[in-house]
Amino acid sequence: MEKFYCNSDYEEYLKEYESRIFGRLGVSSPSSEREIICMAETGNTVACKLYADMIFYKKILRKNCYSDAFELYLKSAGISVDEEGEWNCSGNSYPLSFWIIGYYLVNYKRETLLKNCEDIRIIDNMTLSERIITALSLSEVCIEYVDAPGAVNLIGRILYEIADNDELYEELKEDVSDILEGRFFDKIAFEVGELRSAEDCKSAAEGFLVKAAEEGYVYACNSLAAREADRIVKLSEDDKTMLDEYILNYICFLKLAADRFEPYAANRLGLFYMTGEITSGDKKKRFKEYMDRSKAKEYFIKATNYPDANAAWGYFNLIKYFYNDYVNNIELMNEHMDYINELNPKVYDIAMDL
Repeated sequence: MEKFYCNSDYEEYLKEYESRIFGRLGVSSPSSEREIICMAETGNTVACKLYADMIFYKKILRKNCYSDAFELYLKSAGISVDEEGEWNCSGNSYPLSFWIIGYYLVNYKRETLLKNCEDIRIIDNMTLSERIITALSLSEVCIEYVDAPGAVNLIGRILYEIADNDELYEELKEDVSDILEGRFFDKIAFEVGELRSAEDCKSAAEGFLVKAAEEGYVYACNSLAAREADRIVKLSEDDKTMLDEYILNYICFLKLAADRFEPYAANRLGLFYMTGEITSGDKKKRFKEYMDRSKAKEYFIKATNYPDANAAWGYFNLIKYFYNDYVNNIELMNEHMDYINELNPKVYDIAMDL
């Protein structure tokens, strides 16, 4: 497989996008979105990536939205895959598209929005190990050129997956070492140490995730909070020192995401302050000393700011735990129930039983 790389053309394409679209029409207006499509068709790799984003997130309706977006991400990255499955890169590439393709390779028909993705022949023809190591290479090259927290997070996820799978680790350990060991990434000011064991991989994985979280990448924050929760519920009650550290880490990582109005994290943090409970899988522990109704309400409200399916739980929790706010305000109750129904009908059915 040829090494992925970028020439300097994307910098000119970025300037063209900024001057002709962003500077004149803004980011998300219908006019700017139409102009992005026009610019993408001229070969501008930045606009091509933005066009793919609109299809991926269903701002433009397509029958096969994920596979159509994937083709555009490949085009934006200057990547082609021949009939023998060889990946080639022209260098006429927008580096952010590299890690998005890596995201596809890792998550295709496994997790996230791509769990029920339509068939993508290129990915179907790859083994899991080929997908994983190609994604790692793509993400590594991305952060050579730009500070991309999504790519940093993806590298952390990949390293954890490799380290947690003995067979995968044995197959890929040399490739991982070749790609990352001893590397210093000046765009993110991060240095990778030795990668001589699975434990080294886990240590590097956590370093990448923490770096992504520090840069405000909310999904890294949530992943790290989930790992802290797992440590907390498994920890012996006698180990008070480590317990306090893990709880503070749990709060810190959720707060990083919640303060950026990420609804899942805001709800989790609100519930922690409301009930004192931390859950992981089917295990749960309660810490009453951390309960704080005012903080709980603050984070439930933050959970409602960005309108995705998890925001419905913010409204639900406000109604459930702060019902007195609605007793004499039926108009507010109806408004919030309408929001729940629109955002997440399944939560609405649960809310009807409150």
